[in-house]
Amino acid sequence: MIKIQRVSAPSELNDETVSTLTTLYKSTGENVWNKPYIKKELLKMSHNKCCYCELKLGEEGKYMQVEHYHCKSLYPDEVVLWENLLPSCNRCNTNKSSHDTKKEPIINPCCNNPSDYLYMENYRLKSKDNNLIGCTTIDVLYLNESDSLVLPRFNIGNKIQEKLLFLEDLLTDYIDGNNSTRRRNRIINGLKDLLSLADPTKEYSATAATVIITDSTYQLMQKQLARLSLWTDDLQYLHDNAVKNSLCKNEI
Repeated sequence: MIKIQRVSAPSELNDETVSTLTTLYKSTGENVWNKPYIKKELLKMSHNKCCYCELKLGEEGKYMQVEHYHCKSLYPDEVVLWENLLPSCNRCNTNKSSHDTKKEPIINPCCNNPSDYLYMENYRLKSKDNNLIGCTTIDVLYLNESDSLVLPRFNIGNKIQEKLLFLEDLLTDYIDGNNSTRRRNRIINGLKDLLSLADPTKEYSATAATVIITDSTYQLMQKQLARLSLWTDDLQYLHDNAVKNSLCKNEI
């Protein structure tokens, strides 16, 4: 989970439309939120990902559901209130169900920075200092489901660590004297490719960011490249972006 910047409400969802759709829902129970113009803006807002687990939406079998942060059955007046709508996958939306977020808040990634409440350890999310909002978020959304979430996180982390070891070997050879331009470019561009996985547009970017930033091999390579004057502004930008999206227990 990463922080999401809420975009402006679609122009079609003006005050009159909100009032009309809310009245219609309260009288008929119709799925008044299921509008293309609402879904389009929500997907854009989250880079086509579930706002909670970061699953990429829009692919086969991974359809977006309009999630109501404050449950629509409990708070019908907020059924199409833009600030109450989020893009979610079926798994997270089903798990959250009719949970009352006003009585027991969970992380709202448009309002809260998840890294203030959560950290990742061994590919499982944990609550920082056992804070209540973090614990409730993990439990309500079941964010440590083994097959659906922990295993994909592990697979991503394993690939990243394998690539880091490969790049470390290249850097060792470079330091030992095989310092060709081609080898230098493979090292720098390889790190850029890895760090790009932490970009908010990528699936499970928080996992990628956390694995990279906390990896001792990466940390050593960063220092070595800096000593060799090979740590570029582009790498620093990507590194800072990864830090921002990571879920680390301690501040980096």
